Amino acid sequence: MEEPAPQPPEPEPATRPVRYSPGDGDDQDDSDLSDASMEEEDAEESEDEEEHTLAFKSPEDQVEIVAQMRSLEHAVPRLSDDYRLVDRLGTGTFSTVFKAVDLHHYNKWENALWDSAVPSASSSKGKVYVALKRIYVTSAPERIRNEITILETCRNARHVSKLVTAFRERDQIVLVLPYQRNDDFRDYYRVLSMDGIKAYFRCLLRALRDIHARGIIHRDVKPANFLYDPRTGDGTLCDFGLACHIERPGVHGQCLHTPAIKQYPHGRIRKHEELDSQSIRYKQREARQRQDARSDTVGYLEKDPRHVYICMLLLRCGLTPVRRPHSRANRAGTRGFRAPEVLLKCGDQTGAIDVWSAGMILAFFLACKFPLFNSNDDVEALMEIASIIGRKKMEKVATLHNRTFSTNIPTLDSDGMTWTNFMRKLNPDMDTPREPDTRYYPYYTSRATPPPSSSPTSSSSRSSPAAPSPPSRSAWERDVTNALSLLEQLLEPESIKRMTPAKALAHPFLAIPGTSDDNEVPHPVGEGRCGKWHFVDEETGELMIRVRPRSEEELRVYECPQVKGTVIRRIEAGDPDGVAIGPLPCRIHQDEPEFRVIDLDEDD
Repeated sequence: MEEPAPQPPEPEPATRPVRYSPGDGDDQDDSDLSDASMEEEDAEESEDEEEHTLAFKSPEDQVEIVAQMRSLEHAVPRLSDDYRLVDRLGTGTFSTVFKAVDLHHYNKWENALWDSAVPSASSSKGKVYVALKRIYVTSAPERIRNEITILETCRNARHVSKLVTAFRERDQIVLVLPYQRNDDFRDYYRVLSMDGIKAYFRCLLRALRDIHARGIIHRDVKPANFLYDPRTGDGTLCDFGLACHIERPGVHGQCLHTPAIKQYPHGRIRKHEELDSQSIRYKQREARQRQDARSDTVGYLEKDPRHVYICMLLLRCGLTPVRRPHSRANRAGTRGFRAPEVLLKCGDQTGAIDVWSAGMILAFFLACKFPLFNSNDDVEALMEIASIIGRKKMEKVATLHNRTFSTNIPTLDSDGMTWTNFMRKLNPDMDTPREPDTRYYPYYTSRATPPPSSSPTSSSSRSSPAAPSPPSRSAWERDVTNALSLLEQLLEPESIKRMTPAKALAHPFLAIPGTSDDNEVPHPVGEGRCGKWHFVDEETGELMIRVRPRSEEELRVYECPQVKGTVIRRIEAGDPDGVAIGPLPCRIHQDEPEFRVIDLDEDD
């Protein structure tokens, strides 16, 4: 029997606690306060704001949220021993996410495996906030297992939400994740500076690069699933509920391109001898003939009397009516963000579908419109894209995935337009520099500091006292040109030609002079300079490393048969010491002679 929902109490007012000032009672002028004390005061104010965000919501929302928080505390009694719920962060089809204070961050938990990957603005012991994700009981167990497994796999990926822990109470599943401060996308996408937009996409594309390298497709990249703090320019990719593993070569459909492989992360066109060219040309010709027919003769209802009559005639003649084979493909995603290959039910989907979604977000920034597409089904979504790229290009995309695209809509242009022209039509003032908004990055802070997310709470730096000046028109136009160039490659309709996250980070719009993302990328297990000494145990799934033995006895008992003179040890998933970064070995192997990096600038 379902238990009645508890009656929520009236929400408490957001009162600010009285703070003790170290200077009270001393013969000291206010002007003598140090920068440290001012920053400490800002940190306390930030803590107050974070803890009392519920009080700024409408009374109706407060009652609903308090009821949901009490319901969770009642369903999972032990939750209150370790966490104090303070607000609701969001709700979706499969879960609700709450903000909570971690009551024992400093004296009970071992946080090194996830806290090291989260930027901290201060070493002071302030309040630490986490996100508690309550997964609904209607979610399939396999879906829950898949999300937790993928979060474990992506533990060392940059700008990706880390899994702190997870626990079950009867039929209740709760995931504990770091809290990332963020604003609603609608509040800043029209006014964010070019530097802020660049910071947004550097974070997002780094996250995509790292999860794709680990064989993961997010499948639901959108502003709501990328928690971006426009004050600091730091973002985190979250919600892996729809994520999946990239299928390995050999498990694919009938597309004309290959699955993802290391050399071609988005696949490549199959060799000529692998294709049935004659059949492809016949299907294309048949599709073009159909689009010239009258609308009342193109297709018919499945239960149309004419269709039933034809099937009966075939059966009487001893023939079996042939039905079109059903295409099985993962179509998960959000309306308006799904790539053409998803809409065409491609069976060999790659990380390119996430890149398309990232391109759509960039289009929102450039067009100053959100959302751009609002279709009701897959057919309408295809027509929305075709109305921009044109019929010919859409036919080519369909052929790549062994499909045909046929329409007799007379207004559909054959050649379409470029995404650049489409953006300029939507936003004629694109070349006009935006006025600096001191609420947001980079004008909000005088020096770069990360937000108080999943780490001791502290504030960002104070706003610069000098009023910022807008960028020069030439610099702005150069950024717009580069952004449009990047957009064209992110929204390339053919998935095999779509830019990869690694190449996007090296694009002139996002590249940082004098640095390369290749030098900062954390490698997956088995890759990087010392990759051959890292592996996953096939039986237990645990991460293992090969290291030099501490003693002869250890070598005798645990010697690795593949590499003589080494032993095998287990390592925690997410241990930062066991991750190879860029061209360097991991810290565990940095002193091994096999992986020592020779500095060419050293004196002989």
